[in-house]
Amino acid sequence: MAWLALLDRLNTKDRLARKRVIPAEMNICTFCNSYIENINHLLLSCQFSWSIWQLIAEDLGGVVATADNLRNFYANWTNVRIANRTRKKLWVASFYATIWSLWMQRNGIIFKQQQLDLQAMYHIVKWRVAFWARAWKDDIPYSVKMLVQNFHAISRLFM
Repeated sequence: MAWLALLDRLNTKDRLARKRVIPAEMNICTFCNSYIENINHLLLSCQFSWSIWQLIAEDLGGVVATADNLRNFYANWTNVRIANRTRKKLWVASFYATIWSLWMQRNGIIFKQQQLDLQAMYHIVKWRVAFWARAWKDDIPYSVKMLVQNFHAISRLFM
């Protein structure tokens, strides 16, 4: 999914409208209902998505910088200088967890009539990162729940 997103090949409404799968008038962002739903808007510049990026970056002790497209954003995100190896892995994992969670939320709204909830989405991203991080080390004494509850300190918990 991330690979397709970075190549701008995910079937957003914009892509489906260009292929004439859906009518052009249906090409509205699933999250904000205000802009065309292309990959850059949906996963990056939509106010809902951007809020998630900011919350996750803040919890991990970083600052998120805007970019004109997802590919450049990915390059900026992964090129952030972080000396601690574990913290760097968490930072990169959070990119994948965030775009996956946003895409799944978008599909849940469209296909399962789920509701949009910023705090729930933020919590889901943290759970995904914690699950993935927990799998990196067999002997870590912390549960996934503990990692989520202490997400702002997650990199210190692995030392």
